[in-house]
Amino acid sequence: MDGTASGRWQASISQWSGLVYKIPRACLKETEDIPELNTPGVYFLFGNECGQKFVYVGEADNVQKRILQPHLFEKNGSQWDDAVIYVTPDGSLEKGRVKYLEHYFYKQVCDCARYIVKNGNTPTKSPVRREVRDSLMTAVENIKLIMPTLGYKVFEPSKSADPSPKIMLHLAGKKASAEGYLNADGSIIVRKGSTFCLTETNSCKKYLKERRAELIKQKQVVNGEFVEDIRFTSLSTAAGCILGASVNGKDLWLYPDGKSFKKKNSL
Repeated sequence: MDGTASGRWQASISQWSGLVYKIPRACLKETEDIPELNTPGVYFLFGNECGQKFVYVGEADNVQKRILQPHLFEKNGSQWDDAVIYVTPDGSLEKGRVKYLEHYFYKQVCDCARYIVKNGNTPTKSPVRREVRDSLMTAVENIKLIMPTLGYKVFEPSKSADPSPKIMLHLAGKKASAEGYLNADGSIIVRKGSTFCLTETNSCKKYLKERRAELIKQKQVVNGEFVEDIRFTSLSTAAGCILGASVNGKDLWLYPDGKSFKKKNSL
């Protein structure tokens, strides 16, 4: 769009109404010529932290306005470099559709395990009619085609991703018991059916309380039980949320043979 590969990009596919933009962080405030960015859409924030690539998947009623606002992961000093944004000039992306796509893309990037995923919570999956879902899958496939041309293989499974079943871990504590799959990036997927302690200790940190409240608010935990698989960025965050206490997850998550993660992975 600006006559240089390091500037803004616009991508589209013939006979498809969607538009995908790649906007460097430094150019995001200079987009008066792209009014579509002030409409509902789905976005990806890409960055690099200590040599590791990361992505954040989000949605908004006004994409540009939301991206300019701080995200939770940025509070720790992380900074994204490029935003990739999907919008429709005809305004057909209403709230339910962008929420559905956000959830779908989040699951996809987690499964591919090529990037660290910076989302703190699993996005809520909005129910949509079958015919709407079918039309959204067309958008999904087109975005998957476009994304590598913009320089991001976020939907291509990592070569390091093991196609065999992931390592199972178990956590037992006060009035809670959980099972989870360990991912290569150090995150953990807590399995549906795991239990959740509804009380909190005095040591429970603010970010854990906020995550616990969000899980209950989004009905991902109901009556002290996980009703869907939930991804946590670390063993300690997962254990802390489940137990309602600030703990070292490497000590508490156990392999099937009963050894803790810390003991089994110590030098």
